[in-house]
Amino acid sequence: MNIAYFKDQDALYIELSPENPAHAWEAQAGIVLNLSEDGRVVGIEIERASQMTDLKMLRVGDFPGEVHAVEGSAH
Repeated sequence: MNIAYFKDQDALYIELSPENPAHAWEAQAGIVLNLSEDGRVVGIEIERASQMTDLKMLRVGDFPGEVHAVEGSAH
């Protein structure tokens, strides 16, 4: 799982599975679910993230794997 904030687009992306989505569905205004060919959610995009979420803090805990902080652009 990866979480990335794209400042230039003001979008927060939560990648649940590292595969290219086959379909996208806007579940609610500004919330886009990326779906695999068989309908699994592989990513969640939150548009206008700075308005819809509190980007000042990300709390992470009790994950079974390692947590890495990455600075800078995701390009």
